[in-house]
Amino acid sequence: MDSKRQLRSYDRRLLEETLTLARRSAEIGSAPVGAVLADSDGTVLARGRNRVAEPWDLRERRIGDASFAHAEMDLYFQLGRLDSERVRGYTLYTSLEPCLMCGGATGMIGVGRIVWATDDPWGGSGRLIRWNEHPAFVQVEVLPCPYEDLEREGARLFAPEAKRAYPEVGWALWRERYPEFAAAVDRGERSGNRE
Repeated sequence: MDSKRQLRSYDRRLLEETLTLARRSAEIGSAPVGAVLADSDGTVLARGRNRVAEPWDLRERRIGDASFAHAEMDLYFQLGRLDSERVRGYTLYTSLEPCLMCGGATGMIGVGRIVWATDDPWGGSGRLIRWNEHPAFVQVEVLPCPYEDLEREGARLFAPEAKRAYPEVGWALWRERYPEFAAAVDRGERSGNRE
């Protein structure tokens, strides 16, 4: 499968928005991950961010205080049932490669395109989901890390969380994939915050 498909004029702007959402999550004490769902014209349908360390907000349809309160699940809960006729034209943008739960949900819902800013060598779904082989996912266009500067920003933001949350084998994969940011975290530098 060709993962380097044509970029759209609004892809960068929407990935930048996911990084802004990720920074907001980190400020509040949740993992620094953000997500945006947009239609085929680039119109934002929903925004989500990791809310694992935040309370549920049922009035706003925001999940929270749960291990599954990931950015992608946050935006899917806001939207409720998606129109199966339109969903193939939607793009999920994330600051970090979706985990198995979020990647699987995205494929099963039928979202037609996923673009992420930063790989997640341990928790990312790409290690387990073969997007081009599984019948539910074969039509999903996947564009990992299309902008090097945004990839670096996402890696810098998430590296402290990767060290905190992942087992040693997962952190070793992060050290291998993003050595500069992993080394900064290992030295105790606050790489997750803008300096």
